[in-house]
Order: sequence, then C-alpha cells, then structure tokens
Amino acid sequence: MKNISQEEKDFLTSRSQTSNEKVVFDLCGNNWQFEGIHPGEGQKTGFHELNFDITGDSFNWSFAKVPGDVYTDLWRAGRIEDPHFGRNSVKAKWVPEHEWWYKRQFDVPKEMFQKHIQLVFDGVDFGCDVWLNGEFLGSHEGMFSKFKFDVSNIIRFEKLRFGTNVLMIRLHPAPRRYSQVAGRKPAWHGDYWVSLPPTGIWKPVYLEATGKITIEDTYVKPQLTSENSASLDIEIELKNHDHSEKTVNIQIDVEGENFNSKTYSVNKTVAVSKGINSYELNLGIKDAKLWWPWDLGDQNLYTAKVTVTEGEDILLDTTNTSFGIREVKMVHNPGFTLDEVENPWTVMINGKRHFMRSGTWGGPPDIFMGRAHPSKYKELIRLAKEANFNNLRIFGWHPEEIPLFYQLCNEAGITVWQDVLPLASLSLPKDEAFKQAVFAEAIASVKEQRNHPCLVLLEGSEELFMTASDPEHNLKFVTELGEAIKPFTPLHFIPSSPLSDEVGLNLGFKPNESFHANDLFYGEGEFVMEDYFPSLDYAVIPELAISSCPNTENIKKFIPEEEIWPPGPSWGHHWTDFDALRTLNFEVLGNQSKDGFETFVEATQVAQGVIFQYALEHFRTRKPKTSAICICHYITFAPDMKWGIVDYYQDKKLSFDHVRKAYQPLLITMKHYNRRWLPGQEFKGELWIVNDYYQDYTNCKIAIKFLNNQKELIQEESFDIAEIKGDSASKYVDVSCKVPGTIGDKFYAEMSLLDADGNVLSENDYFLLVADKDKDKKELRAIGLEAFEIKQKYGWANYFRYYPGLGAEEGHKEADEKMPIARGFQN
Repeated sequence: MKNISQEEKDFLTSRSQTSNEKVVFDLCGNNWQFEGIHPGEGQKTGFHELNFDITGDSFNWSFAKVPGDVYTDLWRAGRIEDPHFGRNSVKAKWVPEHEWWYKRQFDVPKEMFQKHIQLVFDGVDFGCDVWLNGEFLGSHEGMFSKFKFDVSNIIRFEKLRFGTNVLMIRLHPAPRRYSQVAGRKPAWHGDYWVSLPPTGIWKPVYLEATGKITIEDTYVKPQLTSENSASLDIEIELKNHDHSEKTVNIQIDVEGENFNSKTYSVNKTVAVSKGINSYELNLGIKDAKLWWPWDLGDQNLYTAKVTVTEGEDILLDTTNTSFGIREVKMVHNPGFTLDEVENPWTVMINGKRHFMRSGTWGGPPDIFMGRAHPSKYKELIRLAKEANFNNLRIFGWHPEEIPLFYQLCNEAGITVWQDVLPLASLSLPKDEAFKQAVFAEAIASVKEQRNHPCLVLLEGSEELFMTASDPEHNLKFVTELGEAIKPFTPLHFIPSSPLSDEVGLNLGFKPNESFHANDLFYGEGEFVMEDYFPSLDYAVIPELAISSCPNTENIKKFIPEEEIWPPGPSWGHHWTDFDALRTLNFEVLGNQSKDGFETFVEATQVAQGVIFQYALEHFRTRKPKTSAICICHYITFAPDMKWGIVDYYQDKKLSFDHVRKAYQPLLITMKHYNRRWLPGQEFKGELWIVNDYYQDYTNCKIAIKFLNNQKELIQEESFDIAEIKGDSASKYVDVSCKVPGTIGDKFYAEMSLLDADGNVLSENDYFLLVADKDKDKKELRAIGLEAFEIKQKYGWANYFRYYPGLGAEEGHKEADEKMPIARGFQN
C-alpha cells in the first residue's frame, strides 16, 4: 500500500481497516470520456499523464459508454453519421487511422482499504495500453482473453468531486489485415459486411478487492454415476500474490439455482505457494436434477459457491459459478460406413439423441457492441425458441459471445455449436508467435465458457480449407489447436466446416462428413430445390444459405428515402444480390416479382421460407443418418439484404414461420419431389412423421386437404396412425391428387396430425405451382447465366455490377444519373 495523506487516513478510520468481505467496484457506465489522435501522438501529448487536478485538459473530450465501441461513441457524440444508414459506413473509414484514448475518473469504496486490488478487463477489442494515475500498467492484445493488473499500491483513497483516480486506456488503431489477428478477432469483411473493423472496450471493466489469494478459475465437471445421481469433480485454480506459502481452506457449496434443493458441501485445507496452484475437490449429488435441451427435458441449473478463507475465517476470495449437470457424448451416425463418415456426428445428451435443429447466430445483435443491448439478446433467444431452434451455431465469421448469451441459452435449453475462435476463410500465418498467441486465446476462451451446459460441440474454423491457398498448413494448424485445448474441455472437436467438399476430400477427409448446402443460392439458377437437396448425402449440414430482404418498414430505417424504390446504390452497399433474389423468386413463385417495393420484398421472404422449409424437412426425414441441419443465418449483426429470418431490428420475416413449421419437434411433413406440375397431372407425395421427442404417440390420425388456386377444397382424406415411436422419422402413407387449374396457378396442401382426442399435435402446409418445370428451368438458367457474365466483368462482390452509372459503362456515365437505379429495376 502506498503512503497515504492525512485526509485519506481520516477518511479510512471511520471503519475497520480489515473489512472481511470481497469488494467489486464497477467502472462501467456513461461516465467515461474519449478522444482520438494520430497513432503515437497521444503519449507525446501527455494524454497518459492526465490527473485529477488537471481535468480541464479533457473538458472538450466526448463522453462515452463502457462496455461499448468507438463507432457508437462517435455516433452518439455527433462526430460521425449513423454507420448503418445508407452508405455512411464508408465515410467513417478514417476512424481506424487513429488511436483512441478512454478516460475514467473515480473514487473507490473505503472498504477496499488494505486489500489486494486488481483492475480487471473482461475484454478489449483489440489492443490497448493502460495507465492508472500516470503509472503505466501494461499492454494487451486479443479480444477474448481477460487481463488484470495489480493496482494495490497505485489506488488513491482520498475523495474529490470528480474522483482522485484517473484511468487512461489507449486503444491501438483497429487492425487492417485480418490475417494478422485471426483467431483473436473476427473478420470484419465477408458477404454481408465490408466496411469497418470494430474496436472498443467491449466487455466490463472493474476493480476487485480481495485477500492476497484469489480464485482464478472454477471448473465443474459433472459425471452421471446412475440415473438419479452425479459426481462433481471441481477444479479450483488459486493464485497466491504474496511471496510466502499460505495455508487456506477451500469451501464449496452447491445448490439449485433455478429450483429448490438441499445444499451439498465439501471443503479442503490446502497449502498455496506463490503463483498459480490447482486443486480438485469431489462432491456427490444424490437425486441430481439434470440439464436438458428444451425439447428433451428441464433446464435445471446449479450454483457452486467457492469461498477461500485463512485462519479464523478471514475471507480471502469468493465466487459463484453457474453450471448444469449433463453428460455429452458423440456417436457415429447409423447408415454410414467408417469409409464414408469417420467422425462421430450425433450428439447424445444424458443418453438421448439430440438432433440439432440449428440456425447460425450471426451475432452479436449489432457489430457495434455499444448497440448490442442485453434486451436484444433476450428477445433474440426468445424468438429462437419460438422458431423451434434447439441449437445455435456460431461459426468463425463471428466472435465468441458475451456471458449473457450463454446464460440465456442455458435457461432456454438451446444448445450451442461453435468455433473455438473466429478463424475463417484465409490462409493462416506460419510464424510460431502467431500460433502460440492464437492457442493462448483459445485456451482462455474455452476456460471461460466450459461451465455452460448449453455448449455441446466445438469446431476449429469456418471454410478454412476451401478458401485457402495453403489448406495443408491450415489443417495442421487447426489440428494442433484441437490438441492445445483438449486438456481444458472434454467436448468433441472438429477441425473445420465443411469437411467433404473437394478440398476436404483432397486433404483426406471422408466423402459424407459435412457439407455446406449453398449451391442453390450461389448457383443462381443452376439447380432447383427438389433436385438439389435430395441429392446430398451427408451426416450433417452445418450451413444452408438463402437470403431475403428485411421488412419494408425496417428497410426505410437504413435506406435513404430517395433510394428505396427503384432500388438505389445503398441497396447494393447493404449486400443486396439482386440476381440471386430474382432467381429465387422465380424458382419459388414462378416470376421475379419486380413490380414494386412491397411485392419484391415479400417475394424474397416467401422464397427464402419455402426453400428453407423444403430443405429442413427433407434432411429431418433422414434422421438418424443425418443428425444436424443449420440454416445460414438465423440473424445477422447489421441491417442488410442478405441472411436471417429475423432482421436486424428483431422483427420476424415471413420466412420465420416456414422455419418454425419445419422445426416442429413433432412434425407432419409431405415429401414431394416436384413443385411444378402440369394441369391434370397426378400429384404424388409421401406423408412422413418426424418425432424428436422421446415420447411415443398412439391412436393418432393424419388429416390432409388439397385446395385449388382460389383456396377451394378439391380433395380431403384422413389416415389412422397406430403408433409414432419416440426419436423416429418414418413414412406412413402415399397421397395423390389431380392437379387443378391452368398454367400460372397455385394449388395447396394442408395437413394436421391429431391425437386420439382430436387435439392438434402438428400442422403443416405448402403451396405448389401449376407450371411446366422443364420450361421454367430453362428460363431460370438463362437468368443465372446473364448474372454470371456480369459477375465475370465486375467480380462477385462488387455491387457496381447492378448500377451501370456507378460502373461508368458506355452510355451510363455517372453524371447522367442523379441517383443510379439497379439494373433491371428501371421504371
């Protein structure tokens, strides 16, 4: 403890100087200030030396909020326009050319006096330097790893109006090359965001005052010992900040977090030498309440309170850790040989099959963490459950999530399938320092998340082989990554996704492992859904991508009024792939639906929904040979015209309901191998029931109706179903109907599954087209070939291909148009 002034002594003597409690002082909130300056100039100017008695030097700094990000702080301060609106984001590309200084002035609680005080950062994106009261504490790089500084001898205890302690943080200029920071920061470019690399203090900052021995980590490893009991191996990591060995007592108390239970306790007296020490305690839990995904059981959670004391119950540190008792095992998918699928892909939770009805969590809810409010997380997890997701997948274009996300998934019973770190679509550097930095970040991330029962499956990377110039090196890297984290988690690790594309096969992976079923979207007319999806024979489909526009009222929130319709360049900036949307509209609806704003937007959402529904239901009928299917995406982190069935504003698209129906745990579905039928043909379909519940149903009935273009009933049938087995997918009956109407019409099928008392267990419906499939496939292919030729000229990511004026094509000079209009949408 530093020498203190008389004023401080007077202040502190008002209470005992040996307060027997842990004190946490939150530094988060709106009382931060920030300023930018060219790299290296801040320290030359003396920003790091700002003190409580010279606050005038920062009077003209802008106010900021932590946790948050630089762009949101600049936007709130009026220094940049909303980067989500129009094409404003490209106007903010000057921001990464600066370093950004954040200042927090504060007093500390007197209860911290004579304690060991640490300044804790849960996460900073990406690199920073830290000063407290003019003293340099250190530097850190890596978005996902927590870091701390001992400030026991630096903290001031006297009180002044604005605070006597001044914390200064210099954020390094945001990285400009993803390859240099991959794994420790997600990419800020892809096929739905290209503009700005996020940067900021994205997780909480706080002070912790404890004894000289602190709890660094608690890891609860449950094992089921019988149907009704469990054993908990609890690893405790302590750090002794003193120079001498100390003898302390570790006390662990476990009780129900969201249910009433008895308290289970264990304690152990241990010697703690200087530095990090690890200990293991064992605790038996009789009548254990297990954690399950929501469609298999209850989401019982426990809390382990760890208390470390010395001598006569002098408290040194205490923590609370939430966990669930559940067992995760992987088994091979039946129906494949080991020459076809070597990897075990079926997730078994507490001995029951967990077919993963998944969606890509393209989060966080906002790429700018200052706008990713907790309320958005809560609403999005609620909507995910409403859509019947029992799993969310975080792949390597996105960051690992904040603790709130995993806690919400724990409570909702939604499992998580995620990449260990954001490694995606690049050739990884080959230097040893880069590798070791990534491995250290991975270990830190795994240790932070491993107590969450929702986390069930880990991958090493996203599309790291198919896009790389050196896939062999990337494979070696992620294989070693898997070995590096193995001592810290029992979860199964898969090196990348997909494994069974052409590059994966050349690397030695088996032919039927995992595959990204995206060719319908990127092929632009090369395939139709009923030919494409049934041709895929894989154990899992980790990615199935189809795009659509957000709701019309929400488009008006981020597209300038004069560009809304006909669509102006801001549509292209927000990743509208007009050619893909036109082809998908034509495939599903029989026309491109370009007649107006509302018509076009609605068509894209219906097309996305119909394709998702067809594909999801098909792959679910393959259960248990296929054990997981994931749409790409459930959400994305910015307003765009790309993925997602819930848009950036947390509003459901029309496609949401299609996915909700396809993901019903108990599903009545009609397989049909054509969507286009000529008038008078005999439509043929197969009625299947998929049951993801572990519950049998008896004496049920299927009722089906066919309706014509005017929604008039043309045929009605019902079928008795004696038994539906739990955890099953079975065909029950063939159905047929004479196709009504004329070319250009639709006809409809509606079906219900009823129990013995007539209660509805599942409902489903489809619309089909009265059309010439061969003729339409030729027209679809012509649209796609035209799009391909334009892409060859501009490149696939250049939205100027849709705006001849922006592309300065012959006869389309920029000056000729006040507002360029998308090709094919001119009035």
